[in-house]
Amino acid sequence: RLQGFKNYYRLSSASKKWLNRIDWYVLKRLALFNNKKRQRRNLHGHLEEVKKQTQYQLVCLAK
Repeated sequence: RLQGFKNYYRLSSASKKWLNRIDWYVLKRLALFNNKKRQRRNLHGHLEEVKKQTQYQLVCLAK
């Protein structure tokens, strides 16, 4: 689970940078999956739409 990963690696101030990268990667992969599922041409687009859909379901690691 990502929440446990966050709690374990939240030891230093530099970890926030890496947790932000993990947040971005997870969101990007969800956007790719969503766009492929809906057969959209621009697979790397519609990131904001996915962000809104998962707003209350995903935990942001870098907070």
